[in-house]
Amino acid sequence: MNGQAYAGILLIFLSLGSLTSCNSSNFNTPSESIAATSGTPQSAALNTAFAAPLVVTVTMGGSPVSGAFVIFTAPATGASGTFASTSTNTETDTTNARGVATSSTFTANGTIGADAVTASVAGAIATITFNLTNTSGPAAAIAATSGSLQDAQIGTAFEAPLVATVVDSNQNPVSGSSVTFTAPAAGASGTFASNSSATETDITNSSGVATSSVFTANTMSGGPYTVTASLGALMPATYTLMNITGPVVSIAATSGTPQSATVNGTFAAPFVVTVVDSNHNPLSGDLVTFETPTTGASGTFAGGVNTATTDSNGVATSAVFTANGSAGSYTVTATVASGAEPADFVLTNKPIHYAFYLSGLEVASPPSFYALAGSVTVDGNGNVLGGEQDYNDGIGIQSPEPSGDAILPGSAALTVNATTGQGTLTLTTNNPNLGVSGVETLGVQFVNTNHAMIVQFDGTATSSGSMDVQTLSSALNDGNYAFTLSGVDTSGAPVVYGGVFSISSSGSALAGTFDVDDAGTTTLGTSFSGTIAGPDAFGRGTITASTLPISSLSYYVVGPAAIRTIDVDATDSGVGSVFGQGTGTFSNASLGSSVFGVESNSFGNLYAAAGQFTVPASGTFSGVADDNEFDNGVIVPGASISGSYSVASNGYGSLTIKPGDLGDISVFGIYMTDPDLNLNDPNNTTSGLGGALLADLDTLNGTGVLIPQTDNSTASFAGNYAFGAQAYNVGPPPTETSGWEFDFVGQGSVSGGALSGTGLLSDPFGIFGITQGDGTDTATFAGTASPDSANPGRYTIPLNVKVAADPTYSVVIYQADGGYLFWLDENSNGVSVFLGMLQQQGSLTGLPEAQNAPAKIVSARKHRPLGRRARQP
Repeated sequence: MNGQAYAGILLIFLSLGSLTSCNSSNFNTPSESIAATSGTPQSAALNTAFAAPLVVTVTMGGSPVSGAFVIFTAPATGASGTFASTSTNTETDTTNARGVATSSTFTANGTIGADAVTASVAGAIATITFNLTNTSGPAAAIAATSGSLQDAQIGTAFEAPLVATVVDSNQNPVSGSSVTFTAPAAGASGTFASNSSATETDITNSSGVATSSVFTANTMSGGPYTVTASLGALMPATYTLMNITGPVVSIAATSGTPQSATVNGTFAAPFVVTVVDSNHNPLSGDLVTFETPTTGASGTFAGGVNTATTDSNGVATSAVFTANGSAGSYTVTATVASGAEPADFVLTNKPIHYAFYLSGLEVASPPSFYALAGSVTVDGNGNVLGGEQDYNDGIGIQSPEPSGDAILPGSAALTVNATTGQGTLTLTTNNPNLGVSGVETLGVQFVNTNHAMIVQFDGTATSSGSMDVQTLSSALNDGNYAFTLSGVDTSGAPVVYGGVFSISSSGSALAGTFDVDDAGTTTLGTSFSGTIAGPDAFGRGTITASTLPISSLSYYVVGPAAIRTIDVDATDSGVGSVFGQGTGTFSNASLGSSVFGVESNSFGNLYAAAGQFTVPASGTFSGVADDNEFDNGVIVPGASISGSYSVASNGYGSLTIKPGDLGDISVFGIYMTDPDLNLNDPNNTTSGLGGALLADLDTLNGTGVLIPQTDNSTASFAGNYAFGAQAYNVGPPPTETSGWEFDFVGQGSVSGGALSGTGLLSDPFGIFGITQGDGTDTATFAGTASPDSANPGRYTIPLNVKVAADPTYSVVIYQADGGYLFWLDENSNGVSVFLGMLQQQGSLTGLPEAQNAPAKIVSARKHRPLGRRARQP
């Protein structure tokens, strides 16, 4: 029974009892009253308990009321606290036989100020207030805030007063403290204006700040000397001052401020100061010291050298300065020995923003296709600072729209081996339906500091995708774009889209042409239009296109010419990419010798293919390709292919392979992209440039990319590589006979064609016999690639993927250049298929500060026999 119900019943009984002696004209129901008995006023230090509980007495007509419910409520924001019984700012307590209700222990929160806690009870004529105050703790430290490193001519005042700040152990300001400033009693020193002596006492204000009166140099030159600010037994704060006889020296920041750099990155400009005397004459040979913060956002100078000497022009230039791993703004000061007021350099260490996307299978019964895309911000120490994401499996597990999921801050969430670029990223979301109770773990393999291959790596799902550094802007650029998207339709059948469109109206409208292959039913060249909502601080925006079968999309900006998209409709799902087409137009001549890779999604007619071709004449091609149609039981190794293609001026085109050349593959939609854009690594502007997006538009369906083949030399296929693949395999016997998914990323080296590496294997369906129970493991990869003498750029390699005694895969490799190679599994026994890439590793300098990969995340989900693709019609 609540307090209101109790009070109502009590009033009814009192009313019935008085009806025998009172008529309705003089009936007057007594009211409950509530009074604070004890607990007010009082105060407590921040984050500590108040000494006394809050006590009230409830009466009615002067008599105590037993069993009344008293509600104690503290402010929801600002200075407040929590009750021990609920760990919130409110609780309800019941009066005893004396009408007394007593709160549980009330603990102040971390905000200083007055804290008015109210107590109320139903039927009472008023609410009473307990006047509480959250105070800072005792003084724990005193620091010199400003006024140090000054000089003044003898007998004249220093320019700035001396300022000290007093804080408690939680860094909260302490007011009302007596700070004593003390200058030397003899020699070079000075006096305070308040009492014309070498010492004075000042009281800290509400911000914990004590400020001295004007301090004047005495008649003795010399220094530097120290003035202290002391408070009891605390370590004093010190100020370095100097009395001079000559002109006052000044130092000014000439260049290098303000500026910013990414955490762990190098600032573009050195810090430059100019030192002059009071007549503005440059002073040469002066030693300048650059001082950096010792905690938080800061940085280091090359070689540890933080000094520089002025030249004949009075100019001193710092060594190269590199940001540390903490994000934020801070000041580097430049000082000279004379004690002149320092020159300040205002700097900012910017966090790293990554856009990511992937798709694969959920471990459910039955498994479901899912897509995930998002943006996460990390500092250089691997701490996640925040982010957003969208998740969609098309059958009920979905991020709330239109907001998506929030990615919450997390410590040491990105853990990477600085040598190999391999590690994990833990994303803690506010959606408990995802991952392990809202925590998703991704396996990451960095190709370079801006680009990584990723897999889901927590046993709740498996998938493949990529993660790239974001270059954020407030709007999408008007211009021309190509796109593909792969997923499932409203019936759970596989569907792919491809096309081109233009963005106009300052990034708010789009119109274009699309192709669709929905489980083998193909529709080509359909017009569509839509609207775009600009990106937020994480690069997330929305696209609405009612004339597309997928009417609602969220997108995440990688950069002005690269966007990741995800279908967020409740009954279908998909994920894809959008790439800019540059400023030119296209024709058949835009397509040259190329390498391609194309693969179904996890819910499709499982297959993958890769190949290469030359263009002997505009509009025709010939080449070699491999096809592994897992679900159809068709493998076509090293097939000669030929056919025709066409490309319109807007980059919309098609490529037809002669029927029968490559199994069931015959028609590709090709959507040309900017020839200066790298489709695999959008931040790479020097290699792997150009090409097109692909959509397979025949009885199969899938998506992929086409990359110009610029170097098929065997000698170029060497060095360190990051690699990965999305794979489908026969599951563990005897219950599994259909294809399930595993995904991997790894790192290794190639020398003389021999590959050796180590990777992260996501295997929640137990395809590898001894993969541990959570479906994640580390695997080794080894094999030697044999060049195809008849087709330069094509190799075959027996690839041993080993957790223990696990299978060897028959793999073919196609080389676009030494940096980008497709590999395709085509096991002759028809038990598996995978497609992925080997990408040559670049510099890993500046990756978030890394330790070796962390302990495994154990999934809350268990393995069990599963039925495959039950959603399909």
